[in-house]
Amino acid sequence: MESKDVVIGHPKPGWRFSSWKRIWLKRRTNINHERAFLLMFGSAGLVIFVYNALIAPPIPLCFVPDDLTTTHRPPSQPSDPPREFKRNYDFLSEGDKAFVWETAGNDTLDIRQACALESLALHNPSVTVYMLFSKERVNGSSITLRTLSENYKNIRIVGINMDSFMTGSPLEHWYKFTDWRKGPFNISHFSDALRFATLSKYGGYYFDLDIIHLQPVTYYRNFFATEDGIIVSAGAIHADYGHPIMQLAISDFVVNYRPDVWGHNGPALLGRVITKCVLPNASFYPVHYPRWREFFHQRAPNDTMKPDWLTREVIGLHVWNKISCKEPVYRNSTQYYTQLARAHCPAIFSIAPDVF
Repeated sequence: MESKDVVIGHPKPGWRFSSWKRIWLKRRTNINHERAFLLMFGSAGLVIFVYNALIAPPIPLCFVPDDLTTTHRPPSQPSDPPREFKRNYDFLSEGDKAFVWETAGNDTLDIRQACALESLALHNPSVTVYMLFSKERVNGSSITLRTLSENYKNIRIVGINMDSFMTGSPLEHWYKFTDWRKGPFNISHFSDALRFATLSKYGGYYFDLDIIHLQPVTYYRNFFATEDGIIVSAGAIHADYGHPIMQLAISDFVVNYRPDVWGHNGPALLGRVITKCVLPNASFYPVHYPRWREFFHQRAPNDTMKPDWLTREVIGLHVWNKISCKEPVYRNSTQYYTQLARAHCPAIFSIAPDVF
């Protein structure tokens, strides 16, 4: 075979060049199209950026409520109650509320009083507990009030301007224009007046400052408690807002007030107006006052028997502070009071001295 008959490569070499040229032109066209699209979208983005940055008003990235944009401040100290408490005393909050009054003119609570308040807040976390002082300036830096405030979100400590509080009340004339302060039991009667005025105006629970609470009280509503099954006490009360019994009580207080008889304007008053809604004495007064020393009796270390008065009916223990206040409580003792305090007011018990 001659060499001219040998075919090397493609019979038409120009085809390869023409194919590469067509492919190159096609790619060139696609690249130009992509650049055109990029240029178009880039120009649109630039226009939007310039408008937002230089022309349009600033728009936040997200909506933040005003109350979240304000500077956070520490909560008000108990010694500086919120303005609404000073002026309007708006205690008509949602949910249950309990009121406790300090009416002796003190600006703080002692260990025993603070223990009583803690036990109320501890066993009733859904109840807003208002610790009210009958003076505006309260020592919020005292160890008891500070401990209560730091450990219990449901405690509110409020100093009250009494003239403002009584203004517009059925007791306003009695408070401002009578000689009740000259009576031998003026502080006790002042306390009676305030519990009735508070519950008639706001409704809720009222408790004395010498009741150690052992269990929740919210199951019980519209009640008084008895001391001995006969005498109705004013130390533990509940009345719904607008309950007529409180209106009767406050009216009787004004009409029949006697400064010379200790219980006339409290327990005896309730006996005059109440015919039902009375809890048995076991609820708050299982230990009658002649036996008050049982709370402070030192028992043998191996004596683990539960006292006969500590039954399932007991909601709180009235410890008769009027006659027991000078009896010492030893922190490391076997006294019932010590055991109750350790279990039912642990935060205050942790700061209590060896003897209180």
